[in-house]
Amino acid sequence: MKNIVSFFLSIVVSIGFSQDPIQVGCGQHRLLRQMLKSPERLKIHHAEQKALEEHEKQLRSQKTKGIVYTIPIVFHVIHNGGVENISDDQILDGLAVLNKDFRKLNPDTATVNPAFQGMPADVEIQFILATIAPDGSCFSGITRTPSPNSYVSNFSGGGDQINDIINGNDVYQGSWSSHNYLNIIVCGNPSDGVAGYTNYPSNSFGNSMNASIWMRHDYVGTIGTSNSLSGRTLTHEAGHWLNLAHTWGSTNEPGLPSNCNSDDNVLDTPNTIGTTWCNQNDTSCGPLGNTENYMNYASCRKMFTPGQASRMRAALTSTIGGRNNLWQTANLIATGTFSSPELCEVNFESAKPVICSGDSIAFTDLSFHNVTSWTWDFPGGTPSFSTLQNPTVVYNNPGLYPVTLTASDGSNSISETKNNYVGVLQGLGAAIPYQEGFENPISVEDNWFPNSALWEVSTSVSSSGNNSIKLDNFNAIDNYTYELESNTIDLSNETAVTIGFKYAFANKSNGNTDQFQVLGSWDCGETWYVRKNISNSQLTTANTTSFPFSPQPSHWKQVYINNIINSFCVENFKFKFSLKSGGGNNLYIDNINIFPSSSLGINQYSNTIEAFPNPSASELTVKSSGSPITTISVYDLTGRLVEAINNINSNSILLNVSSWKGGFYILKIDGGNGVSTIPFEKLGS
Repeated sequence: MKNIVSFFLSIVVSIGFSQDPIQVGCGQHRLLRQMLKSPERLKIHHAEQKALEEHEKQLRSQKTKGIVYTIPIVFHVIHNGGVENISDDQILDGLAVLNKDFRKLNPDTATVNPAFQGMPADVEIQFILATIAPDGSCFSGITRTPSPNSYVSNFSGGGDQINDIINGNDVYQGSWSSHNYLNIIVCGNPSDGVAGYTNYPSNSFGNSMNASIWMRHDYVGTIGTSNSLSGRTLTHEAGHWLNLAHTWGSTNEPGLPSNCNSDDNVLDTPNTIGTTWCNQNDTSCGPLGNTENYMNYASCRKMFTPGQASRMRAALTSTIGGRNNLWQTANLIATGTFSSPELCEVNFESAKPVICSGDSIAFTDLSFHNVTSWTWDFPGGTPSFSTLQNPTVVYNNPGLYPVTLTASDGSNSISETKNNYVGVLQGLGAAIPYQEGFENPISVEDNWFPNSALWEVSTSVSSSGNNSIKLDNFNAIDNYTYELESNTIDLSNETAVTIGFKYAFANKSNGNTDQFQVLGSWDCGETWYVRKNISNSQLTTANTTSFPFSPQPSHWKQVYINNIINSFCVENFKFKFSLKSGGGNNLYIDNINIFPSSSLGINQYSNTIEAFPNPSASELTVKSSGSPITTISVYDLTGRLVEAINNINSNSILLNVSSWKGGFYILKIDGGNGVSTIPFEKLGS
């Protein structure tokens, strides 16, 4: 047996599959060679491959042609909330390509090289989405799990780790046993330079996730993040999963002359050095190579040979690796793939259920299985009724509205109502000056729109008053972005405004990478623009702590944002806080203020003028490290002059602010070299 160079993992590297030669490179084969240094593993490999070959010989004497084996398949999407969280449609397209290729239903088999006409084989294996999860519940055949492990640089077959991630985070209790399901792990990056990889059949893995197929998201299907050139990578990997080597043998380095001394142990695939382009005249090892074979790297892959079909069916019916349990009737019934499933769940979603009056919402049906008709009810919407699968509805009046979907499969009907699902905001937002200290809300959702339940009102800490908003970042998912979106605010009478707020944050450990942003929108949240970006090195206001962070008064930091100008000054301006979690600790936000910087004469704050303590309940020192201070004018956020101090002519002055009403003020300070402005918070009532 010549192909002992690979053992457990069979890998296809991430190449572009163009007509031009492509340099193929992947370091994963170093791992394979390292694994083969174990004499015990090498001995197991030889024994299992010999058993599979003997089983294939026995099958040739049996009449198994015409028997179509069904494999229950599940797609597990491991994502960070980015493009790698591919759509159901892209997954279903990838499944359709896989089935066409294995059943020889792809039309391009008619265009194979004349030398191989009549050879493309129907493998007589079909893949059907499972509809029953390990806990016996109905599900769609697709799971989605947020995790930072979606992108890794060297994801070397982490089946046990992925098993923990999926079983620990999805809603289905139980093991996704490889003896019951073919598990396809879709992620952002399974390993640098790799489009997908899997393991040959082996009893060494038991029923763990190590017997899964790992796929990079942009190599699944032909739509979405993938394309027609990449769409057959899953077919290639499924071939490996059923014990097929590359046509040049079990290495990941096509094009090497030494590959003529290797072999894939399939009689009707001619020896070849392998190619990464559609070289129809490949005679590198003597005979004409089967360039269009799925187990090559060429862009024109379109066939399996009868010998490959025989080898795959042997792998599927052998006890080696447990794949022979997948197609048994008992397992097909247990996984919901034995017969057409009934409707079992009705659900829907919208990417943007919070809009301004007069805008529209697109609804997406998520019901399963075999839905044939839909009945939607949209109180307050236009239309108020629809039978489309994915309708779009306009809402003209502000308020909270329910949505009801009734789905049917022709025999059964199920309804789902989501109360207060649609939020329609005033086209004309709240007036400024705007203040939010979170003293009145019972929950965050009273006035804000969080994207996670980890945002909550804190009644235990605040910069002033009793409450603040807390993001429980201590228990957050790494690399997930947590957002808190405001209601609409009317800035239409302004030319520029200033946003002020306080926050407190600590790291959990060294190396945390949390990133905090404030974004603004001039079209009611359709598009967002970063107005303030605070990296982790600038974000911390307290020492690192491994315990849940709760700030002390000295931990609060004041921030002002002065670039809300021009196009942002509309009647439905919105802003939001955004934290991309990087392993850090809790975030707190308090005392948000928006005031008209232009009407108050706000300009750039001087580095030579400071006011402290800020905030203060009694006294305030204003100090200049440059020219002497001559006058100080104090305004409230409506622009009303509260106090004026003239003829100072000093570099420092102490102000008694105890009689001022609690809130925010603007100090206009003339230091001799121009006027500087400093927002100041007066504590107390």
